[in-house]
Amino acid sequence: MILNWQEEITRIDSDIKFRAQGGWLKTVDQLDKSVKNGYSLVGEFVQAGNFEEEYSEGIYLDCNKEGSAKKPQLDYRLFRFKDGKVRLLDMVIDGKQGWAVDLWDALDGEL
Repeated sequence: MILNWQEEITRIDSDIKFRAQGGWLKTVDQLDKSVKNGYSLVGEFVQAGNFEEEYSEGIYLDCNKEGSAKKPQLDYRLFRFKDGKVRLLDMVIDGKQGWAVDLWDALDGEL
């Protein structure tokens, strides 16, 4: 389905400063608990921004960088895209080391 990722995520979280300092989006196809960092969320990076793009149903991890260049804040949001709707599953605001582990419980029920 064709979506504008910025419009979808802003509709869900109107306080987001979308890609103020950068960021990325990736699919999450499986969970690898042998590692305790972002590599535990296994998937492919995809294009996302203020443009229309084709997305498949599934789970997506969005990393949005806010704050300043000297003191960036990395926010991680986990989404489920299904039946034409994007739903927020969980989020970690201002993620520090180990942020990915905080998302594991939400993923266990979805994968």
